[in-house]
Amino acid sequence: MKLFSIAALAVATLATSPCFASEGVRAFAGPVKFYTSRDCHIAWLKVAHQAGVGRTALRLVATDGRGRMDPTALVRAIAEDRAAGAVPVMVVATAGTTGAGMIDPLHECADIAHAERLWYHIDAAWGGAALASNSLRPALAGLERADSITIDAHKWLATTMGCALFITRRGDLLSEAFHASTSFMPSSVSGVDPYLNSVQWSRRFLGLRLFLALATAGWEGLGAHVERGALVIERVKERLLDRGWTIVNESVLAVLDAVPPAELGDVRALVRRVVASGRAWVAPTTFEGRDVVRICATNGETTLEDVNALIAALTEGTAPPAREPVP
Repeated sequence: MKLFSIAALAVATLATSPCFASEGVRAFAGPVKFYTSRDCHIAWLKVAHQAGVGRTALRLVATDGRGRMDPTALVRAIAEDRAAGAVPVMVVATAGTTGAGMIDPLHECADIAHAERLWYHIDAAWGGAALASNSLRPALAGLERADSITIDAHKWLATTMGCALFITRRGDLLSEAFHASTSFMPSSVSGVDPYLNSVQWSRRFLGLRLFLALATAGWEGLGAHVERGALVIERVKERLLDRGWTIVNESVLAVLDAVPPAELGDVRALVRRVVASGRAWVAPTTFEGRDVVRICATNGETTLEDVNALIAALTEGTAPPAREPVP
């Protein structure tokens, strides 16, 4: 994901100033700024550092109380930076935050990026897999308006680590950002040789992993895989609600942020007990300032028995509340 995110920032800066490819940040009249939600993947800080614009180039925008970037706060941040002499270059919306599976308001972010003449990138590293599902795809409405998109196939498209995609409607800028010509390379034609269109030059054929998954299962099979993960989380959600837990995120993706009932104690202590038991794996995180238990289901081999083991590990010592008999 990080290498392709660097590609997004490189293309965005080049789109803002054609001199960036040769002069770097000296091409701008002020410090570079780009914007993403405070709940973004923290790799964007590494991207800013490695791309040479510095970590302070990243402006983390407030969320709306539901884990999504607040469009009003985004507009305000851009205006403040322009007034201070900075040069905004890119808006990054997240389609599936790591902590909660939240999808930023993609259309509103697109409107703002267009009005401000900024590159619009959508970090769909995780949630982009929902494109394979007919039932989940509508949640990504607005994705088509992006100037560039990243999707990590190794997160939820049944491939192994390191397989990711970078998609852009401006292939010419991608070639300009990374093009290099030398006599000892068999191909130095911009736009033809893929080795000239990325941060890496020599690299492994990682795309083969996604090709094999598609060749084996097809989009229909990958869609079923994605939907199954969402269904597993829905079953976990139902079971936890029956046991007095509170669900705090509203996501259609395969991730759940939940707060245990008071008798189960501190969230982080509970997570340590569950992980130490070896029966299940969950993680502690925060959602809108609140400690929560994060539960994710993207493994295609997860079974109902696994769900039962997870619920037992999370709720040991509690039982479902009594229900009124159905008349």
